[in-house]
Amino acid sequence: MRIGIVGAGLRGSMFANAFGHYPGVEVVGAAEPNKKVAEAFSAQFGAPVHETAESLYDSERPDAVVIATPDFAHEAPAVAAAHRGIHLLIEKPLATTMEAARAIGEAARASGSMVVTAYENRWNPAFLEAKTALAAGQLGEVISQSAFLASTTRVPTDMLSWAGKTSPTWFFMSHTVDLAMMFSGKPVASVYARGFKRVLVEKGIDTYDSVQAILTFEDGTTAVLDSTWALPDNLPSPFPFRFEVRGTLGSITIDQTNQSVAVSGPDGYAWPRTYFPTADGRFHGFPAWMAHAFADNVLGRTEPEVTYEHALAVTEVQVAIERSLAEGAEVSLPLS
Repeated sequence: MRIGIVGAGLRGSMFANAFGHYPGVEVVGAAEPNKKVAEAFSAQFGAPVHETAESLYDSERPDAVVIATPDFAHEAPAVAAAHRGIHLLIEKPLATTMEAARAIGEAARASGSMVVTAYENRWNPAFLEAKTALAAGQLGEVISQSAFLASTTRVPTDMLSWAGKTSPTWFFMSHTVDLAMMFSGKPVASVYARGFKRVLVEKGIDTYDSVQAILTFEDGTTAVLDSTWALPDNLPSPFPFRFEVRGTLGSITIDQTNQSVAVSGPDGYAWPRTYFPTADGRFHGFPAWMAHAFADNVLGRTEPEVTYEHALAVTEVQVAIERSLAEGAEVSLPLS
């Protein structure tokens, strides 16, 4: 299997590392317009880097590609790949508009390309255990859910150059909407959301500091999702993540904030991120397992964990959240 990477930054490099150590998979090149980022990728992985996705596709002839561009920039490289019959692993979200999400699906259906969206928590051991417990009947029937997935301001101010073109809805709720829909097993019937802007606007980034959304499923149960990326940078954990599922017989609480290690020293108190370790030059953890699962999908060994139709439904919920934020009212699904 020959694989290409579109977007050679932090996530693109992570995927290249994961695929590069998987038997039978060769990273044949990348597409990246930023010369400094392109040079670093080429030096690390010994693969050619092209300025455009089309050049990568036509020159290196990959069987599959990872779309690791910013949230709002998935459509063009994904559609161009699908038109060529190239299989797709697309960083979450699938797209940030329904029109873009449908365009990707239409191009893939026409050529037979596989489309998988990278909801990495589907391979997270904590959520796998929760899914197993629910399937075994330990919770009874789900009656409510809540999630808090957030970050300090370092993410939108230092890690991303394009934070003003996205929001917590797209950057964080891709994960929590997917998980809430997985645990519910029911379609979302309506969304009500509110958001707040101040901290990041004062830093010159016109995006929401925080977004809160209530999803109501067609059976009347609810999920309350809360995401902010304007937390103080002096917190011990840069990515607090808590999720709870409550049922008629029991409940599940997942807290990923303190990742098993606490370090105290002259610079303060910290909880290092241990769930994505690098050992022997190899990137490990559930994002790498997701990449390996995609390779198995393309090689015909397994079926995708996440279908295009599910990713499209998650995108529709996220579009509804953004619409509710803009209109200040509840939005019903499906969208008209």
